[in-house]
Amino acid sequence: MTDVFMEYLVAKKKDKKDKLMIAGVIAGAVIVSCVLLILIFAVGLAVAAGGQSNMVSQMMFSVGLLLIAFAWYLVYLFAGTRNIEYEYILTNNDFDIDKVMSKKGRKHLVSFDIREATCIASVNDDENNGDYKNRPENVKLLDYSAHNSNAETFFADVTVEGERNIILFQPTMKMVEAMWKFNPRAVHKYSL
Repeated sequence: MTDVFMEYLVAKKKDKKDKLMIAGVIAGAVIVSCVLLILIFAVGLAVAAGGQSNMVSQMMFSVGLLLIAFAWYLVYLFAGTRNIEYEYILTNNDFDIDKVMSKKGRKHLVSFDIREATCIASVNDDENNGDYKNRPENVKLLDYSAHNSNAETFFADVTVEGERNIILFQPTMKMVEAMWKFNPRAVHKYSL
C-alpha cells in the first residue's frame, strides 16, 4: 500500500454563542469608552476650574484616548480568536485534528489511529450511527466540525488517552475513501 497524506481545512461558522460573545465584548468596550470619556472631560473641567495648567488636562486626555484605543484593540484580538478553522490531517492510518485561530495560532486538538476506531460513519447513516445517536453519558462528544450544512458530517468512535470519545468532523469523501482502506470494517462510506 502506498503512503497517504491528505490535509483539509474547514472554516467553522460562527454560531449564536460566538456572536453573543463578540457582541458582549463590543458592548463592554462601548461602556468602558463612554466611562473613560466622561472621566476625561470631568477631570479636564475640574483642572480648568481650579486654574491649574492646561498640561495636566492634555495629559489626562492623551492617557484616556490610549486606554480607549487599548480597549478596542482587545475587542479586535478577541473577535479574531472566534475566527476558527479546523485542519484535518490524514497521514497513513494516523488522523490529526488541529485548530487554527485567525490564521495565526495553531493548537493540536486530537490524534487517533484509524485502525483502532470502532466506527467512522456519517451522522446521517441510520444503519451505523447508533453509537453517535445513543451516546452514553460517560462518552465525550468533541465537535470539530465546521457546522456547514453543505458538507457531510462524520463521527468517529475512538479511544483517546484511555477515554472513549465521539469526534465530529467534516472530511472530504476522498479522505473517507482513504480512511476506509486502513479500516474497511469500521469506516462506513456514505453519501447523500
